[in-house]
Amino acid sequence: MIPRGKLDIPFSNILMGIRYCFSAGLFPDPIHKSPVEKTPKLITLSVRTGFDLVLKALNFPPGTEILVTDINIPDMFNIISAHQLIAVPLSLNKYSLQINPEEIEAAIGPATKAILITHLFGGITPLNQIQEIANKHQLILLEDCAQAFRGNGYKGHPKSDVLMYSFGMIKTNTAITGAVIQINDHELYSRVNTLNNQLPIQKVSIYLKKLIKAMLISLLSRRICYTFFYKIMSTGGKDFDQLLSSFTRGFPGNDPLKKIRYRPCKPNQLLLEKRLNGFKEVQFSSRQKLFRDVLADLPKEIQIGCSNLLNTNWVIPIECRYPEEMIRHLRANGYDATAKASSLVRLPNSVRIQENPDQLSLTSLVYLPMDTSMSSRERTELGRLIREKLP
Repeated sequence: MIPRGKLDIPFSNILMGIRYCFSAGLFPDPIHKSPVEKTPKLITLSVRTGFDLVLKALNFPPGTEILVTDINIPDMFNIISAHQLIAVPLSLNKYSLQINPEEIEAAIGPATKAILITHLFGGITPLNQIQEIANKHQLILLEDCAQAFRGNGYKGHPKSDVLMYSFGMIKTNTAITGAVIQINDHELYSRVNTLNNQLPIQKVSIYLKKLIKAMLISLLSRRICYTFFYKIMSTGGKDFDQLLSSFTRGFPGNDPLKKIRYRPCKPNQLLLEKRLNGFKEVQFSSRQKLFRDVLADLPKEIQIGCSNLLNTNWVIPIECRYPEEMIRHLRANGYDATAKASSLVRLPNSVRIQENPDQLSLTSLVYLPMDTSMSSRERTELGRLIREKLP
């Protein structure tokens, strides 16, 4: 069976991280420096951590509204609630993966103080108009680039106040845990940096366990191992999706907010530095080719993000009327598709925004295998199998 995806890190780098864990005291403290920019950046345990610190530094009064992309991981919305703030959701267009600037303007109220734009599925939202709106209404503009990292290929809007890049387990250029937070307002950066330095450092043993888990996942992602594992789980009546999600979830448990309020340990920072310094953008051409090959003969109306010209092709989602049937069909033919590639949730529509027939919904999505090692024949076959199940 072709796996739904693989960790974006060589096995040698995982072993390097493990070595860092056993010899952390021998290395100097890492400091992230961009070879191009002088913009203040800091390394945090996760994007969640950075977002939590930014909201604490901004110190908005309770009841303040933040306009948000309506789809994100639950923790991002929970962090907003934890600061006694209100998330006002804005819908994404399923073809462009963008928010209509007119909807943003209509959603701004007296209590609105910030806009959080999430670049979802790797589809980057052009921000010129949105930044002009933010500037007009004196709003803080934050970019959640967790799914949109591509090195120097996208460095954020130059006038965004905060940009957040994730290098968690399933992200591009992963360091298993870690994030880079870029803050263009120097006063805000100083406050966030002070707060970050007050956090306790996560134990090296916790990071070591994550590295060992990543090593096992990498081994499991080899086709023979993956097929064998899938058959064992299916025979035993186990929920395969739930099991894989538990493997890759960054902060499991009932109270993940407590787990994010740490600084990354030195081995985590060292591996993240190594990953950032060694990153090459060539992998995006192989992703784009996989997209073109698989989706070439499929109708545009089922292709999520098909009109987004800045897509980093992080996942391959399609829209299906009967997603479970499509998933069973593809798995029976050796392709591990899923409806649960991430823990994304969607907030209900704001009363200020009308329903839109083209808005992105999670209930009808199927994520296709994201494996650039697929042969031309396998890519063609995947497209043919999808067409077989379309109405």
